[in-house]
Amino acid sequence: MLHAADRGQRLLGGEPTALILLGAFVGIVSGFAAVAFVALVRGINTLVWGHRFGLSEVVPEDVLAHGDDPSLPYLYPLGVVITGMVVVVFLVRRLAPSAGGHGVPEVMEAVARRGGLMKARVGFVKLIASSLNIGLGGSVGKEGPIVQVGAAFGSALGRFFGVHGRPVRTLVGCGAAAGIAAVFNAPIGGVMFALEIVIGSYSLSAFAPVLIASVAGSVTARRLMGAESAFAIPESLKEGLTIVSPWEMGAYALMGLLFGVLSVGFTRTLYLIEDGAKDWKASPWVKACVAGLLVGTAGLFLPEVLGEGHHTMTRVLTGESSHLSWAVLLALGVVKLLATAFTIGGGGSGGVFAPTLFVGAMFGALFGMGLEAVFPDHVGSVGAYALAGMAALLAGTAHAPMTAILLLFEMSDNYLLILPLMTASVLATVVASRLLPDSIYTLPLSRRGILLRDHQHTALLRELRVGDAMRPPTETIHERTTFDRIVRRLLQSDQHDFPVVDAEGRLTGAISLADVREFLREEQLDHLLLARDCAHPVTTVHPADTLLHAMEVLDAEEVYEVPVVVDGKLVGSLTRQRVIRIYRRALMTST
Repeated sequence: MLHAADRGQRLLGGEPTALILLGAFVGIVSGFAAVAFVALVRGINTLVWGHRFGLSEVVPEDVLAHGDDPSLPYLYPLGVVITGMVVVVFLVRRLAPSAGGHGVPEVMEAVARRGGLMKARVGFVKLIASSLNIGLGGSVGKEGPIVQVGAAFGSALGRFFGVHGRPVRTLVGCGAAAGIAAVFNAPIGGVMFALEIVIGSYSLSAFAPVLIASVAGSVTARRLMGAESAFAIPESLKEGLTIVSPWEMGAYALMGLLFGVLSVGFTRTLYLIEDGAKDWKASPWVKACVAGLLVGTAGLFLPEVLGEGHHTMTRVLTGESSHLSWAVLLALGVVKLLATAFTIGGGGSGGVFAPTLFVGAMFGALFGMGLEAVFPDHVGSVGAYALAGMAALLAGTAHAPMTAILLLFEMSDNYLLILPLMTASVLATVVASRLLPDSIYTLPLSRRGILLRDHQHTALLRELRVGDAMRPPTETIHERTTFDRIVRRLLQSDQHDFPVVDAEGRLTGAISLADVREFLREEQLDHLLLARDCAHPVTTVHPADTLLHAMEVLDAEEVYEVPVVVDGKLVGSLTRQRVIRIYRRALMTST
């Protein structure tokens, strides 16, 4: 009987073709999930805040101000946000604890540590909880939830076909790419997000399936929600979103350097508040209520910080917010960061992608206003600097310049600012990575001892097993072998260490020339000293152990070869050379 993986690959025409077709399927399903997610958020917005419900818009009107409806009490937003936080914490704690928080770090951990294996239930709970959190005013975004939903489906599909390792990681990346492409209408940005952030490498074997999945997700969403860019900038205004003079490139370079520092401050502040919430010895319900109270209170004075804040970002980009003073822009940027940190720290569910864009837009516009005041005739519009600020802060916090450049280019549908976007994003990434080696997504994992900066190098070693690389047992010595025969065996063989076994084949140690050297001058020991008397203890590995663990043993013991045992019996040996050979072979296959 064929294994499920074999059946799937036979049916679809081999692994490369199978992954492309499965990736397309993952993309379509993720596209539908993204549409359902957006519709659910809009529905909650409409029901709770009285906004117009329209699927023709790519992103809902999520400025949750209550001023348009005088029948609502003044403290209405406060009660809604607190209720939303409590409901979300209840759902997450009861149904899927790992569905809380950002979402993207959990996917990255699954790719690096568990071969891409994820629970499908987590994705479903994440979608519902995040929809409620965003719709009821929580200061979080859509990217984390939809990435986790798409990744969970990709993982579940891989398990259905019985595949494991690299193909499953690729399908997880397909789900992440399709989700980003569908929500933000940015298929190229979705591909870069999956490769640069989720998978962590530009593997050629993963590129085609991820690309197909991203296109499929984007096409599905466009069919149902329209083809308008995420930030709809009228054609008449795009000409203003450009550089006016060459020296402006220097201004964008300075902006990139400053936003690199701002990126570190953003990440540090987010986790400082989140850590403080974790250390606070209070019940989850109290934390949820306090977080909701703080975020809701901020919304009473600055309603733009509630929800994703997409409408406010669009107004800044299109110049509709020219009446906002520098003090208001500064307040919006700072309060949005704090509101996001309180939402996540209080047990909320949602991404930090949209809040990053919001803060970047506010500070970018603030930077542009400063230049405009000093050089009124030599700088472009404030909206141009807001767009570059969004890209720079995203690149600096995520350490992903290509994702930021392409995503903001697609979301704004404006090619005129591609050079400023590149300049600001790359410099922000360089500065941020120097000041803080971890990104906003990898920092929580690094604190738990999960180092992902080199996971593309160790992922294969985690996937491969000792049983894949071990060779048959080397020549052994019985524990009752006399000293003279031991010396003769050692001198006649090129083997460095001889495993010592008992009558039942159980490994009791090993013996080498170093072990017998001190006894060579004692002739009377030839028939008295036995192998078990001069053997030294050895560290062993099991066939099911990973090659990464085996390499750690070889390095720790400073040996060339390690015995492989099962239930104490010697079944093989593993050399450093065999590990390297198998790793290189797997590496060539995966690229």
